[in-house]
Amino acid sequence: MDGLMMLSQMGDPKAAETLNAFAKIVTKSPFKKLAKQADRVLLISEARNVLQGNIEKAPALIASMTKMLAADPDDIQTAQLAMQLAGAFEHVKGGETLSKKAYASFGPLLAKSSNEQVQELSKSFEGILRRLDLPGNVMKVTGMLLDGTPFDQKTLKGKVVLVDFWATWCGPCIAEIPNVLEQYEKYHDKGFEVIGISLDEDRDALEKFIAEKKIPWPILFEESAGGWQHPMATYYGISGIPTVVLIGRDGKVITLDARGENLGEQLDVIFKDAG
Repeated sequence: MDGLMMLSQMGDPKAAETLNAFAKIVTKSPFKKLAKQADRVLLISEARNVLQGNIEKAPALIASMTKMLAADPDDIQTAQLAMQLAGAFEHVKGGETLSKKAYASFGPLLAKSSNEQVQELSKSFEGILRRLDLPGNVMKVTGMLLDGTPFDQKTLKGKVVLVDFWATWCGPCIAEIPNVLEQYEKYHDKGFEVIGISLDEDRDALEKFIAEKKIPWPILFEESAGGWQHPMATYYGISGIPTVVLIGRDGKVITLDARGENLGEQLDVIFKDAG
């Protein structure tokens, strides 16, 4: 079955067809471990089908994944598959609602697991769901600034704010900086602010980078819990960067999609409406 899976992943349609047919037989095997693997194969196949255009079948797919988790919440492979599935919906057009439903369905089951690895995954689910729920709600931002002083979110009251999770080692993050700088220079005097949340671990490298690029906005940095363990990164389930959040003057999140041209378009509308 492993060989067929490899060929299927490489795009061999005959291998995929043979694999599915074989898996349907193996699901009835008295060997539970083998049967479980076959169940996962069939679910992965259905997930590909859904994500490649049959999105209307997504609710049934989420239900199948939930049933599989409920049957054995301690299985780390099944838990990882659940996370991959929920995350995949985030990248499908119109899939935000499905992603939230998936995380909300899978998370509580993983939290009950006696497997520590699975429990850790469940914490990620909580953070991701918290982030996906941000639009229309207030975003909590706390931490220490790069100069060692505590960040006071009250200083942002009445401003339009871009919260940017980034790092100096992240290529796409660096590529986005000129765009953010352009918008900052254009709208800062009108009430636009940027708060960078650095996932760097090397303070010296970060400070050098900020000086070289002349980045003018505040940067949150945690020396004792750097990288992906930054408290804000774990609180909001950040697993990829750059991740950005655009907040309106009322303190409520406008969108989680504010990069590239979309950032400028969003700000143009906001500040045009403001006169």
